[in-house]
Amino acid sequence: MDKVEKGLKDRLKKTQAIRMLGTGMDVGDLNDYAHEICLLLLLKVFRREITENPNKTRQDLIYMAEEILREMDFAASKEVAERLVDGVLWYKDPNRQDPFSCYIFDEETRTHELYKFRYLKPDREHSQWEKGGSTVYMLTEEAQEIIFITREILEEFGFDIEQFYTLQLIKSGNFNKAQNSVSNLIARVRTLIRREKDYRQDVLRNPQIIFMDSKNSRRKSEDEIKRQFEDEKKVFEDMFSWKNRLNSFPAEARTEAEQVFESLEVARALHDVLAKLVVENMAFEVEIRVKYPDSFWKTSNLTFKKDIWQNVIDKKGLANFDVLESLLNPLFSPEVDFIYPLEWAWEEQKIKKTEANEEIYEDFDEEETWQPKSADWDIIVELWEDIFDELMKNNEFSITELQDIDSFKKQKWLMQKKNIELFMMFVVTEVELKLEEQETNDDRLELFRRLCDKNPKYKKLIGRRISSVNEEDKEPLRWEELYVSPYKIKLLPSKSNLE
Repeated sequence: MDKVEKGLKDRLKKTQAIRMLGTGMDVGDLNDYAHEICLLLLLKVFRREITENPNKTRQDLIYMAEEILREMDFAASKEVAERLVDGVLWYKDPNRQDPFSCYIFDEETRTHELYKFRYLKPDREHSQWEKGGSTVYMLTEEAQEIIFITREILEEFGFDIEQFYTLQLIKSGNFNKAQNSVSNLIARVRTLIRREKDYRQDVLRNPQIIFMDSKNSRRKSEDEIKRQFEDEKKVFEDMFSWKNRLNSFPAEARTEAEQVFESLEVARALHDVLAKLVVENMAFEVEIRVKYPDSFWKTSNLTFKKDIWQNVIDKKGLANFDVLESLLNPLFSPEVDFIYPLEWAWEEQKIKKTEANEEIYEDFDEEETWQPKSADWDIIVELWEDIFDELMKNNEFSITELQDIDSFKKQKWLMQKKNIELFMMFVVTEVELKLEEQETNDDRLELFRRLCDKNPKYKKLIGRRISSVNEEDKEPLRWEELYVSPYKIKLLPSKSNLE
């Protein structure tokens, strides 16, 4: 038998499970999208499994499918969601509850054999049939293979999810898979460490990215970050608590387990390094904001291509060829010229008013205590009134609509960093609008409370939800100081109206 054919049967089992996902059902206009909807449904079930969330009954799956349809902006009925769920649970006719089946080639016997499988199976532990409980479903090995077939899919889940998955494998005594998971955990934390180091270097080169990088997670407070690391540290402790039970395992399993815990110790040490780097970078950001505030609004529009090549060399020419050589040599020389440290440059800066005033502030006094400027909620509420009026009128608002606002209002937007943060918070996660009696940690609800205090008409939105969608066909919002992807926030009905 050719070495290429070896293991073909097992490969076909994996590819057939992927190929048949979302088939055997009729969901009308959504037939072309059934595969991706069903994959996302499996991912949501996987998330609940590893976080030990038992809400995985058929009714829970239907609710998850409805949630997916809303996220994908598909207008579909509950019956369509039910057909999608039944199409993942059973093959073709749901009344028969048959497993999925197909013929695959066996390279050993040189024949096609019937292969049967399921994506979801009953979870006996959580179903509690003896107490009259509903059937709770869990992923089969075939479904897990689909999720783990590439690491790209797993990248959707964070470091904490990888931890939970490793913990579940250790609890079940599956140390072979746990070793692979710990290896992925180590790779993930090393990637995060490298990102933190790169971020520090990027901030040194251009401090403005502290505000411009809307994708980073540094909008969280230091207390929230530390609490997150404490939670992750506790999961590591939970893993190591199982080390005391190694003596109860067979000798072969004990050897595998010891290797897993050795690798886990490496992962924990790296995690401590990561926590230290993140906290240090947060302190570094604060130090820059306090000591060098002027570094955030000083920009350089000078480019070699435009200002030197096009505007000087191309237009006026050069006296002789040696001049061109002296211009290009520094760009390609293996020896890097000495560059003054950025701190020296900051120390030389002075904050100036407009030329009309012809006044210069005194040099920054390092001993003076500076506090970051707090949010001006009056300005924020004033600007967001227009957005909420648009939501009440058309049920949607696109960030790209800000492209053509007048310069005065644009400056107001840029004066308050909280404005863009709020918009991105609406983009990242769905939120239900409700009134909080006191200030809340969710700035979106704090904004809504202040809007209602200013004008009671906004109370009509209580219970409504705000979600988002990426408008891929539109250009992003581009201001000199800002770049935001073309997201649209949408006003959705309350959950009670959907039931």
